[in-house]
Amino acid sequence: MGYTNEVKIGMSGGPIFNAKGFLVKINGRGKYRDPNFGVYAFEDGSEQTAELLEKMVKSSWGIPIGIYLQFASSYLGSYR
Repeated sequence: MGYTNEVKIGMSGGPIFNAKGFLVKINGRGKYRDPNFGVYAFEDGSEQTAELLEKMVKSSWGIPIGIYLQFASSYLGSYR
């Protein structure tokens, strides 16, 4: 999930709250990452337009809390 908040180095893994104060994402990466690094690839292999790529590069990115919880649950479950 992309968002426009300013993110600084060292904020990875930090909480992202919505306007109601609910945890909605975990911060992943800040704006202006190299588009050739592969972080803007779609799962289905399709390519984004130049306009969309520019918007994506100008966004910070976070992991939705639901996806994080699914991963954490399966990861922790393997150690029980």
